[in-house]
Amino acid sequence: MSEAPVDKSAQQSASLLEKLNLNERSWKFYAAAAIPPAVVAGLALWYYSSNNPKAESKKDEKKKKKSRKSKKSAKPAGEQGTPKEATADAEDVKASTSTVGGDEESPEKLTDAQIAALDKDTKKKLAQSLKTRGNKFFIAKRFPKAIEMYTQALRFDEDPVFYSNRAACYGASDENDKVIEDCTSALKLEPRYVKALMRRAQAFENVDRFRDSLYDFTTACILEDFKNNLASTSAERVLKKLAESEARERVEKREPRLPSVSFISGYLNSFRDNGIAAEGEELSEADSLYNAALELIADQQYQKAIESIDKAIELVEENGAEGVQRADDVYSLRG
Repeated sequence: MSEAPVDKSAQQSASLLEKLNLNERSWKFYAAAAIPPAVVAGLALWYYSSNNPKAESKKDEKKKKKSRKSKKSAKPAGEQGTPKEATADAEDVKASTSTVGGDEESPEKLTDAQIAALDKDTKKKLAQSLKTRGNKFFIAKRFPKAIEMYTQALRFDEDPVFYSNRAACYGASDENDKVIEDCTSALKLEPRYVKALMRRAQAFENVDRFRDSLYDFTTACILEDFKNNLASTSAERVLKKLAESEARERVEKREPRLPSVSFISGYLNSFRDNGIAAEGEELSEADSLYNAALELIADQQYQKAIESIDKAIELVEENGAEGVQRADDVYSLRG
């Protein structure tokens, strides 16, 4: 009868236990005693690592970095731009606005109440900024926009320069009445303001108010000690226009007036007397008036003689020269 094969590993384990002088019961006892300390050590290690602040902060930093990366990648394409572009945009906004009370607004949008609350220096500063913008529009020949800027500047500071500059815009648009009005306002604030005087004088000339124009040009000459060539030549030009206008008006309104009696008598005596219309014949009314005029001339009543001869000419022109003996002499005598 054959023997069952013996497991070599079992034999080796048994021999090891024998060498260690351990039996099966003592081995289980030592194993049970060794497990609890190992479990306790593992739990302590987990608790320490979970409550460590440094470990927590490292985890938080990693999470924040991940969130920043995700936000940058999710930023819309329209909002992304180079640092230079962002700087340029900021400068444009700053240039187009003025800081008032912490709020950035265009000065022309401020109400009258807001303007009244500003201090004097701020008002002047904002007024000058509006004037500068108006000057740029004027140079570009955008006169309506320039007028708007100067008008807004006057809300902050009633400066004669603003009135004069706005008048220049009106002058470019041939609005002479508004030029006169604005220059007059400027001169009320600064009576020796030569530029406003010159502009008003030109506007007066444009509307044929030559006396007023001459007055302003002459005043400008005096204020500039006659060193302003433009004012001097303008004054001469307007003076000539004024003289022509006055002469024309006087001639149109002048009533005819006879020379002196002696002059008329000497003049008439230099001609041969044509004589009166024949009284023996039947005289027309025109001939009778002609004869009456000759008698009046003999008495040196020349004004009445003209009236008589004028009536004779009217009859000749109405009824014709037929039947009038002295039709030609009637015209000659009046001449």
